[in-house]
Amino acid sequence: MKLEVDNLAKDLQRWMSTYMQEIANRNLAARTMSIYTGILNSFLEYARQYQGEVGLSDVNRIFLNGYLADMENISKKFSANSKKLHITVLKAFFTYITENNDQNADYTKMFKKMVIKVDIKEKPGLSSDEVARLLKYLEIEKKIPRNRFINYRNSLLIKTMLYGGLRAHELLDLQMKDFELNAEHEVYALLVRGKGGKERHVYVPYSIVAEEIDTLTEAKGRDWSVCSTRTGRLINLTNMYQIVTGIYKRGGIEKKGLHILRHTMARRHVSAGTNLETIRDLLGHSNISITATFYAKTNEENKMAAVMKVAKC
Repeated sequence: MKLEVDNLAKDLQRWMSTYMQEIANRNLAARTMSIYTGILNSFLEYARQYQGEVGLSDVNRIFLNGYLADMENISKKFSANSKKLHITVLKAFFTYITENNDQNADYTKMFKKMVIKVDIKEKPGLSSDEVARLLKYLEIEKKIPRNRFINYRNSLLIKTMLYGGLRAHELLDLQMKDFELNAEHEVYALLVRGKGGKERHVYVPYSIVAEEIDTLTEAKGRDWSVCSTRTGRLINLTNMYQIVTGIYKRGGIEKKGLHILRHTMARRHVSAGTNLETIRDLLGHSNISITATFYAKTNEENKMAAVMKVAKC
């Protein structure tokens, strides 16, 4: 493909069009595609102001640093994490150009030594006391006759994320029949589609959700979508966020969000001594380094218990 045909902006737009078509074939998550599109469009808008001065062949590290500096001036929220994400997306884009242009232009060198150090923060989760309060409150709401059906649905959604480690969007396609009982191990097995269309099995203890599944299946049948209203209308992630955050508040938990349940599940497995490979597979991480980076943190009680366990050997 020709490196340059027109001015800088039009050439970037031409390359962006073919690049986005290529990565669309990788079945990336919609959010990932949105991030790539947003960052590349931001870079394109920055480049427009130089289209009469430089061409695509002139883009170099100085130009790239100018873009990053411009983003920092525009947004106070342009953190080290944001900068790293922009560099990652632009590096992938320019690597694509490097591999496909007719002039053998090599853009990979402009990304060398561009290493952004970021502080890795521990993913937030619910404490043991907060988990106990949440489960207790779900039982209280299930006993309210007026909203019995909705309360059972909400309880199932929360417990599936808390014990199965599902991402919220992975719940959207689930139906009651997807909860398959494995009587030998006393768990419900779920085959879910995660990021990039990858499938994995997750498991929810039978004793934890049996009442919810029996009640909802009896009322709506096995083909009923888990993320539905009583009239069958599907709820979206915004609705789910509002529902779950409202339950936290009523249960006396001063935290928000859906993903916090998935983080809680991972941290509980770490505390229980589950090996990282198992946690990685349950969460659907593509690489165990992701699991290790965010969850392989112990606490003082675990350290003391480990020391005493070795001492008794």
